[in-house]
Amino acid sequence: MVFAGDDATLTIGLLTSLRATRPDQPLLIVDGANAFDPFLIADLARKFRIAPRAILDEIRISRVFTCHQLEALVQGRLQHAVQQFGSKAVYFSGLLDPLLDEEVAPGEAFRIFSLLPSVLHGLVRGGVLTVCGCPPPQQVPGREHLFSALCQTAAWVFDVSRETERDLVHIRCSKPRSGAWTWEPEIGMIAPRRWW
Repeated sequence: MVFAGDDATLTIGLLTSLRATRPDQPLLIVDGANAFDPFLIADLARKFRIAPRAILDEIRISRVFTCHQLEALVQGRLQHAVQQFGSKAVYFSGLLDPLLDEEVAPGEAFRIFSLLPSVLHGLVRGGVLTVCGCPPPQQVPGREHLFSALCQTAAWVFDVSRETERDLVHIRCSKPRSGAWTWEPEIGMIAPRRWW
């Protein structure tokens, strides 16, 4: 499942992934966008009269700052973590961000990207909800097709846009079939904080 578009995709992807989290089956987060917001989770928990720690204790996060950290994670460490924790959901926040670094040679970015489809499909085959939140990709010459290639591998693709003046989020499904929804979030700020 890919959520793309406005930066709010990162929050919507996180909220979608949290729905599969259960006690002793934590949500695994691969954070390439450096946008995981524990304060948002705590606010959400309080609105539902749940102790924030009860939800935060069921989240395991790995921040990836470079494409090589992403490569190391998807080549075994992630699958090991899924098995170790019995996770039923993995959320990739900004999955393409490390591959869009201009200091990474395009050939290296493509090589690492080529590992992703089999990893994502393997998670899904194993019964793991697999969600990717992709904010608007940077325009890096020679890598324009990475985003469309990611969407081609997904079973579900959603486009997210936000009306800030009315505090509305529009979600449009483009794959596997068309659909559209409008959401008026009750949790306050839907755009994630970036921690850099």
